Amino acid sequence: MTHENSLTRNRIEILLIFALYLFVLPRASMDYDMNYWRIWALHIHEHGLTGAYDGGVINYFPVYIYGLYLFDLIQGSTVNITAHISDIKMLFVFFDFLPLFVLCCFRQKILSFKIPYLFLLINIAYVFNSMMWGQIDSMYTNLSFLAIVIGLLYPVPATLLYLLALNTKPQAIEFLPVMGLVLIYSVRNIKTVIYILMSAAVLQLLIFLPWLSNGGLPKLISYATHSVDLYNKLTICAFNIWYLLVPANHYFINDKDTFILLSYKTTGLIMFCTSSALILWPMLKVVWQQRRKALPPDSKMYQYIFLGTGLLCLYFFYFNTQMHERYANPIIIFFFFYAVVSKNYKLYILASIPYFLSLDKCFPNYLPIVHYKIIYADKILALWYTATVVYGNYLYWQLVKGSKTLITIS
Repeated sequence: MTHENSLTRNRIEILLIFALYLFVLPRASMDYDMNYWRIWALHIHEHGLTGAYDGGVINYFPVYIYGLYLFDLIQGSTVNITAHISDIKMLFVFFDFLPLFVLCCFRQKILSFKIPYLFLLINIAYVFNSMMWGQIDSMYTNLSFLAIVIGLLYPVPATLLYLLALNTKPQAIEFLPVMGLVLIYSVRNIKTVIYILMSAAVLQLLIFLPWLSNGGLPKLISYATHSVDLYNKLTICAFNIWYLLVPANHYFINDKDTFILLSYKTTGLIMFCTSSALILWPMLKVVWQQRRKALPPDSKMYQYIFLGTGLLCLYFFYFNTQMHERYANPIIIFFFFYAVVSKNYKLYILASIPYFLSLDKCFPNYLPIVHYKIIYADKILALWYTATVVYGNYLYWQLVKGSKTLITIS
């Protein structure tokens, strides 16, 4: 099959699946979250985009507010907004497909690997959060994913993509260390640095523009600074390490309480920072070696990037407090692309199982299945995630060991 025929096939298959998912998009959703989207959309419809942050109704970042504003324009009336609020999930599904649109449907040389995109798109763990639950995690996740992938070759547009991710949800901060490594590799002169700073400043100004003259910006900044510690819970339905360490009801434990010597929150941050540093140091050495030798990104480097970033996101979810079940969302796409490059899909499958089960457990009565305790028990799900952490670390340190061997031989 020629490259042109392959592109045509990719476009047709991906667009058909996208259309199918929109056609069968469930009207049911997580009522708690969807009720907020309805209230916020009606608030924007009444007060306009410039008044979105008036009255303390909305506490999400601007990119999603623009999405709600576009939804308002399409619906046109309060009756339609109320009746069709579940259609906002089309936006989230679009972002699930966005990386595949970019990497599989155009004549580009960002990734040269053959991407079996069906293995991702038919994975219920990948689309459940957007299609059924109706949450926005696909937006910041896949903007960050594209920023990292594109950033190895095109640092300026990658920085803009990551800035959009940061303006979508604060959880995008977890990708900052990897974005830093990517820019260390791809930024080779001061001119590029100037372009990055200038374009980022212009984009941020444009994002803030509707709220510059009416007092909305200080309110937005206040929401941003208070988004941390909004829920001082040990976990919020996130089946992480705390389900194995603490037997009590985690939702009713304040993460500022003492755990052994330090608070739960501080202990979690120490575990996260320590484990992340162990992942980032070998990645930095590989990136710096590739930069110093002026080598293009190769299979080994992509394995470091995809596997390392996936583990970083997994640690963020697994060790920190105040986590929701959805915050493991980024591990699916990063472990999938690690599987594409390494030809090893075991970690991708292993990670998908607890993520799907935890979403289904926290969204009861949606799927017509019996929630057997031997499968859905809290500690069972926490053990699934623990197995993912262990196996992911095994693969990563095997990769590091292999890199050291190659360096020694060369």
